[in-house]
Amino acid sequence: MIRSFCLIAQLLLFIKITLIKSENTDTKSELFEPSHEIRVLGPSSFPKPTDLLEPEGAVPIVKPTHGEHRKNVDAVFAYAEGYDLQYYLHFVETLFATGFTGDLVVAIAEKRLLQPNVLEYLTSVPNVVVYHSDMDCYAPDHVTPEPRRTTNQGMMDIFQMCHIHDVYGWVDPNTGEVLRKAEDPKEARVVATLRYDWYWIWLQHYQKNSWIMVLDARDSYFQSNPFQNLPRRNDPNLVSGHLYFFGENAEATRLGKSTKNRNWLKNGYGNDVIKALANKPTICSGSTMGEAVAMEQYLRALINEKDETSIRMTGSDQGFHNYLYYTDKLANVAAISSLTVWEQGKGIINNLGALRIKTLEEWGNFNLTSGVINNWDSSPSPVVHQWDRDKSLHRYIFRDKMKKMLRKWLAEHKK
Repeated sequence: MIRSFCLIAQLLLFIKITLIKSENTDTKSELFEPSHEIRVLGPSSFPKPTDLLEPEGAVPIVKPTHGEHRKNVDAVFAYAEGYDLQYYLHFVETLFATGFTGDLVVAIAEKRLLQPNVLEYLTSVPNVVVYHSDMDCYAPDHVTPEPRRTTNQGMMDIFQMCHIHDVYGWVDPNTGEVLRKAEDPKEARVVATLRYDWYWIWLQHYQKNSWIMVLDARDSYFQSNPFQNLPRRNDPNLVSGHLYFFGENAEATRLGKSTKNRNWLKNGYGNDVIKALANKPTICSGSTMGEAVAMEQYLRALINEKDETSIRMTGSDQGFHNYLYYTDKLANVAAISSLTVWEQGKGIINNLGALRIKTLEEWGNFNLTSGVINNWDSSPSPVVHQWDRDKSLHRYIFRDKMKKMLRKWLAEHKK
């Protein structure tokens, strides 16, 4: 753990950082401190996605196509559109094998685009809540309506611009009847940005003291229960909560060294921002968790960054994520009592992508015999993210794990 800020005196904040650094000499913690060159005075509360709708009072009205949210449990959220069955098997089975008893909430492709057996599998697993991501999408001119596209390789087109209509609306306060549905009030956006609207909608179903994790599904899996040993409060009406961010390897990459991260920041915020943040380690937007009360404001903030910047690039959410943190734009949010950034390989979620400058076996955190990915203290990482970047790990997971899972499931269900 490298940085935690609370809405308290700056002196206490300085002491807390110093103590953490003194206990761990092998750390890049000072690099993760917010920028001293660019600070943004953020609000105490960010606007809701529904605030753009007129008249006031619009709320999420979309319902899951399968399953039910349980408000008093923890949850994992994943936008998982268009994958083959083996990817869902690996993500879902490894999660529940850890003893996790909360909800897994996923958005999948519209029915005509689903790969074989995906819906049958997901609807057979207890505590999985499924939403079909039906969208109104556009041709490359961003104007002409066009059905959701796939690439020549059969993958979903991640660059296509889309709207999500009819997910918000106005309801009768007495009966709950939907009186009118709302059109998406924002410009079309890529699905990597749209997913945060889904996450915010889903989060409304959970108590404020539930822990929520948002995670990329295709390239993540679980080695132990990530919700064990978290700080817990019994008050379902918390007014503020903990928020966890997870860094990428600071030795391997920085925001200014990565072409993609540099372009997301430059196109969203300009040259001055990328200059100020160029030497900062990347903080991954594909893996975040926190108490629901804090996550709700974080999701509002990230959605708001798209509204303020109008950047259309796929992956720009990572630019928003890093900008929010390094400019201290979240510091005044009343619902976030603490924000902790974990260095790569030292927290619950281990982001491996930046390590591809050499093999994981050379880094020393992958044991090919056991198949276990470790944190730097040699303990198994509860969540492994970006497993497909390393050749040996990719071969082990894809061939030895996923293919076996797929063969076993098909043998049991397609007799």
